[in-house]
Amino acid sequence: MSQHLHAEDFPVPDFRLPAKAATVENVSGVVGVLGLLLCAAGYFSNAAHFFQSYLFAYIYWSGFAFGGLGVLLMGNTVGGRWQVTARRFLEAAMRTLPLVFLYTLVLLLGMKYLYPWTHPDIVANDAVLRHKQPYLNVPFFIVRMIGYFVIMAFWGWRMNRWSDEQDRTGDPTLRERMRAFAAPGVLVFTMVMTFAYIDWILSTDTQFFSTVYGAMILIGDVLQTFALVNMAIILASKEDRFGGRINPKILHDLGNMMFAFTIFWTYLTASQLIIVWPANLPQELVWYLDRVAGPWKWFALVVALTMFLVPFLALLSQARKRDPRRLIKICIWLLLARIVDIFWIVAPTFRNASHSNPLHTAPGFALYWTDFAAFIGLGGIWVFAYMRQLRRRPLLPLHDPRVSPPVPEAAVL
Repeated sequence: MSQHLHAEDFPVPDFRLPAKAATVENVSGVVGVLGLLLCAAGYFSNAAHFFQSYLFAYIYWSGFAFGGLGVLLMGNTVGGRWQVTARRFLEAAMRTLPLVFLYTLVLLLGMKYLYPWTHPDIVANDAVLRHKQPYLNVPFFIVRMIGYFVIMAFWGWRMNRWSDEQDRTGDPTLRERMRAFAAPGVLVFTMVMTFAYIDWILSTDTQFFSTVYGAMILIGDVLQTFALVNMAIILASKEDRFGGRINPKILHDLGNMMFAFTIFWTYLTASQLIIVWPANLPQELVWYLDRVAGPWKWFALVVALTMFLVPFLALLSQARKRDPRRLIKICIWLLLARIVDIFWIVAPTFRNASHSNPLHTAPGFALYWTDFAAFIGLGGIWVFAYMRQLRRRPLLPLHDPRVSPPVPEAAVL
């Protein structure tokens, strides 16, 4: 008699988050509202400081929505049980894109505090900005921004609709349709986010050029999204709520994805440094000089240790990736490390010694209280939205044949 097990051989309950998850949702919402009230006070106190802080918080928290869509498209393209297991958690992150769009509209209100090319007098006295003016101008910037979200919404909501349809009907053809639609989406999404990050972050600097920059930020988004999703999966599957469907093998695969993107992030980051630093390129080198001047050099060291060395060594161990208690610690570590990484990328442009941005507000390292207010405000509201999306739907696709069948001998998570 055949010993092969199939997903349809086992009933799949309508798995949802427990009621106590609503507490996390409500607390994060309250914290977010309080943070936004502090942000309003920060705006009226010092608008320039506020929008610098807002850009830092925006890049970090929006990265989960962008990373959710990117990993969702990639996962449907390559297949594998790990992506089916993580699908609901990725879709929940992707479904926060409308909130991120609202965050972006607020960012538009602070353009004059962030982007030198919005000031005609600065452009008139800078040959590089005059050369970039056909691309870097306010109307075209806004059109591109809207275009980015329209493209992401098209791919994201189409994938989401098919996923819901698969839950309702169990149509076996949907798996191939999602794969065929997601494959070109990976390329389009990568191009969109490359240009988006050039617009939103790189254009705050008047001189720096890099073709790796957008991809470097995007791969960091993917890495932090894997860390969040893995942590959420582990917490949601405590006491073996999924009957062995979330098991050490699935966690091992998800841990391997974090390991792979840790290496990929390091490769892109090191590639940019290797090209710019030894070549002593005068325009590009200023970007790094700003980030190793004064206390910023310690941030650079922390980024190297926390984003690469520690997670790389930790994720080498197969046993560590299969143990939920140890894997969740690595996830938390990466989420915290990414905060430092984003701050080190964004803040020195406005708080440096070389003044590569004429809109700088500090001659060197500085921390503003609005950095914390913006991070807590945007983060609290985003976590609230993410938890709400997670609680609306089953945490596992109900009729996807790749959902792992129960594993009776699997250890309780």
